[in-house]
Amino acid sequence: MDGTFKTVPRIFYQLYTIHGPVGAEENSRILPLVYVLMSGKSKELYQVLFQNLIEFAEENNISLTPSKILTDFEIAAINASNEEFPGVINKGCLFHLGQSGWRKIQECGLAVQYGSDEHLSLMLRHLFALAFVPSSEIPIAFDTLKSSIPPEANEIVQWFEENYVLGKVRRQLQDGNIIRTPPLFPPQLWSVHDSMESGIPRTQNFIEAWHNRWSNLVGNSHVGVYTIIKELQKEQQKVELQIENILRGAQRPKQKNAIIDRENRITTIFNDRVNRTVMDYLRGIAHNISL
Repeated sequence: MDGTFKTVPRIFYQLYTIHGPVGAEENSRILPLVYVLMSGKSKELYQVLFQNLIEFAEENNISLTPSKILTDFEIAAINASNEEFPGVINKGCLFHLGQSGWRKIQECGLAVQYGSDEHLSLMLRHLFALAFVPSSEIPIAFDTLKSSIPPEANEIVQWFEENYVLGKVRRQLQDGNIIRTPPLFPPQLWSVHDSMESGIPRTQNFIEAWHNRWSNLVGNSHVGVYTIIKELQKEQQKVELQIENILRGAQRPKQKNAIIDRENRITTIFNDRVNRTVMDYLRGIAHNISL
């Protein structure tokens, strides 16, 4: 699930899309299945959306019982889906985690140094390689890692610690123990370790690719209501054609060799984790991810 803002008519806030797997094995694809023009992004609006989907599914004898939902770290959508789909497991998209990190790097004035200093760049990517560690082990791995990151990135390390690992410090007790607020995005939300083991997508790159293609297709920012509806109708025709190809057994388009090679390297490192120290494991993953 993800939202895009650039192309929507000004009377709306976002075009929210829900993508899902269609087909199985070699011919499976992730396709857009729901398009929603929304006036905001509050929890209440997302609840109305999910309630309407549930009602539609019931009226059409569709089993709508998702076990996992991959999101873009939108807290309102996560909370709404937890309420409307009891027991669902929400996972944050690794791509969006990296995007958030890149924005923080820019905010801290380190973008130029990140591009020119290979050591700083690699060590910061170690932070996001933590996503490949079991969620229960991430705090310990983070504690091992943080002293190795160059001091000029201390603000980024603190930001990551407070928002993604341990939470903000509220107070320190006389015995030395620290009381913290829970992190906004706890490790169990963004760890992809379980997804790696079960073969579930760990990123919404396929959705981001769709958004980029959609923006190019529409061509302009904030088009009119008539235009966006016509473009959505055209897009749905393409989706139905892809579904027809899946039904006739056509294999999905092949990925680029560079992507396949990178995924194979990550899988090799992941499978070799028990033979590596925490730092060696994170370093291996960091070499194969980007922000």
